[in-house]
Amino acid sequence: MPLINGFEILETSPEYFWFLAVLAVLAVSISKAGFGGALGSFSVPILLFALPPKLAIGVLLPLFLVTDVWVVYIWRKMLDKRILLIMCLFGLIGEVLGWLLFDYLNDQMLTGMIGAISIITALNYTLRRIRPGKRTSAEIATLVSKRIFQRGAIWCGLSGISSFVSLSGGIPAQIFLLPHALLRQAFVGTLSVYFFVINIAKVPFYAEIGIFSEATLTVSLWLLIVIPFGVFIGKWLNSHINDQIFYDISHLGLLAMGTKLVLSVL
Repeated sequence: MPLINGFEILETSPEYFWFLAVLAVLAVSISKAGFGGALGSFSVPILLFALPPKLAIGVLLPLFLVTDVWVVYIWRKMLDKRILLIMCLFGLIGEVLGWLLFDYLNDQMLTGMIGAISIITALNYTLRRIRPGKRTSAEIATLVSKRIFQRGAIWCGLSGISSFVSLSGGIPAQIFLLPHALLRQAFVGTLSVYFFVINIAKVPFYAEIGIFSEATLTVSLWLLIVIPFGVFIGKWLNSHINDQIFYDISHLGLLAMGTKLVLSVL
């Protein structure tokens, strides 16, 4: 592939770049197809080892959208419409806020806060697994359903903001959705449509601030071939594990991502 502006690493260390790029796209596609997308938040940090943030986001967002379309088709009949509408409403409001505040947001503060809350949420889940309380998962789900608008405003609003700023909106969205204890297929289906709506909505905003370029789109095209492999692996994993293992893996991923985010700002 010829050298293109902003991607000098393709000339100096092409093998290193493509290894990281393929790993980032696999993280996105496996996560979206099998686990709802939150683990795909690893993709931007992975690619930041090779590219500056603006270029990394410009490369990855088109690949997020292609994966979203495929995953939405797979899980289109398995979602919770009421929860989805609430998530999309507050997520889109958050994205508009992210766009308006883009030049003023302290990215380190936002990243650290999301990371810390992710760790607390995962550890709280682990504690409940080790020492179950009197409340069952169904009772907890009923309780959070009664506060769905308050929780949606906080977590999905934060998801929209962080998604716009750094493509890391999966973590707050997962924190919002996990306590509802949906079947894993409904969990993935709901998140897949939510992320499709959120990602397609940010395209004009990103175009306005110059995130996309001929260079980023060229690299995105070369990486499209990776997506089918990740989608297949993710769907296979989702079909071969039970709900308990699914939620254990999801919270483990939440803990890992939270730790990564906190360490990145220290």
